[in-house]
Amino acid sequence: MRIGVVIRAQSPRAFWFRVFDNVEDRINVGSFVTLENHETGVGEPILARVTRVVRHNYLVDDRVIAQLGNEDVINTFRDYGIDIQYIAQSTIARASVIGYRVGARFAKPLKPPKPMDFVYLPTEDELGRMLRLGDGGVRVVIGNVRSSSIPAELDANKLVSQHCAILAATGGGKSWLAGVIIEELTIKAELPIIVIDPHGEYSAMQVPRVDSEDAKFVSGLVRVYVPGKVDTTSFDDYFKARFGVGRRYVRFGINPRSLSLRLVEGLLDHYYGLTDAQRRILEEAWQYVGMSDELTSLDEFLNDLERSGGRIVRGYGNELALSTLLTKVRMLVENRPFFIIRPGEFYGNEPIRLLDIRELLESGVHVLDLSGLDLVDQQALVSLILNEIFRLSARRRDRPVLVVVEEAHNFAPSVGSALSTSTLIKIAREGRKFGVGLCIISQRPSKVHPDVLSQCLTQVFKRIINPVDLKYVRNVVEFVSDEDLWEIRVLNEDDALVTGVATLTPLPVKVRDRLTEHGGISPMLTPRSTRGADIISVK
Repeated sequence: MRIGVVIRAQSPRAFWFRVFDNVEDRINVGSFVTLENHETGVGEPILARVTRVVRHNYLVDDRVIAQLGNEDVINTFRDYGIDIQYIAQSTIARASVIGYRVGARFAKPLKPPKPMDFVYLPTEDELGRMLRLGDGGVRVVIGNVRSSSIPAELDANKLVSQHCAILAATGGGKSWLAGVIIEELTIKAELPIIVIDPHGEYSAMQVPRVDSEDAKFVSGLVRVYVPGKVDTTSFDDYFKARFGVGRRYVRFGINPRSLSLRLVEGLLDHYYGLTDAQRRILEEAWQYVGMSDELTSLDEFLNDLERSGGRIVRGYGNELALSTLLTKVRMLVENRPFFIIRPGEFYGNEPIRLLDIRELLESGVHVLDLSGLDLVDQQALVSLILNEIFRLSARRRDRPVLVVVEEAHNFAPSVGSALSTSTLIKIAREGRKFGVGLCIISQRPSKVHPDVLSQCLTQVFKRIINPVDLKYVRNVVEFVSDEDLWEIRVLNEDDALVTGVATLTPLPVKVRDRLTEHGGISPMLTPRSTRGADIISVK
């Protein structure tokens, strides 16, 4: 269907076209249009996406505007049979060229279209065929291409292995969209998904939202883990009141003896600081007491550490360093609610299990609910767990794993230090080789470390309006154009824009409904009831 003609094309990347009057209501920002293939003369048409729509009236110049002081002027024009709103109006649109299909990819034309070339509106079948991913591999569908019934498909392998980012302003639907992606991956692939959940939102995925086999399947694979010595009573009561069922979770603890030297050194230095003498003693002692699965009491652990560290202690200064080091280790273990120091520990009447990282590498959705921890402890625990996941994955290499990090700007900040930053940078840079994928979620892209964000080669945008964040995204992210940034500003609540390697072209998407419940709903204000006794009349 012909819907316009090219009026200006100064480069092969974009063109302006005049929209025919009878179809102007069908052309919106994000609409796909086609041109006859002026590059080869035959074969697949050239696909383009509308990025701007402008309504123009050549009669409305400054002299006419000066006369439009009230409604009577417009009515006078109409009395004389001149409807100034329509007789000189035109709609023009700008379209960014995507290219023409060559096998499973788009090839970019090397020359612009000619003025007066016709512009076409493809049918849904034609557009679906052009946007369809190549055969083979796992595909996830997060909704429909906007204003159509065409499934919005993403390449799951590239989405996971080459990392992805979900970016939006607060309240923009990031967690909802992340839940959709997690549901799709759980249904379509045998994949362990580990969710770093600082607010306790993802526990709701244990509850089906709709009555379907897929919803029951996903909710049945959601396992929630809570740090061993954190009080969850109020949150559990809220969960049961809202969803009508109790929350299922496991309390877990980490054996401090099982940590690597670098992790222990990093924790001690982060919380309390370490002198050079204390570092030397720790390095010597950890050869004999560290990286062990044996669970012992804290006193026994400290005695072993003192005995092993004493091998290099000479003189009063080193003795003082050893004594201070033991005090710091005691404070670290006793004050962190995620460490376990003896078998059979309980919190209230709930047992605390020793966390087996290999369990997190089994297929399913593993939600680490960190909502009961302060930010520093959240960062420390994330560093511990993700380091072990990376280490085990590097040894096994038998199955991909996806790590989803909510509020990523808190765990890999662009400014300041966090214990988890180096771990996330390592996964972002090297995880692909060992099958460790990363999905970061943030409401402030400019506050996410650039070494993490720049490695996320698929971006899913909801609405962002902060100019600082938009500028940062433009500088750091490879696949985003100025036109994409303009569109990101005006996305509706249930819209998203997908760019990067998991899709053939920037894809405007209407996000589908969830199969499982969403836990990220903001509390609403309750109207105050008005009673006669509360009203004071002023006479």
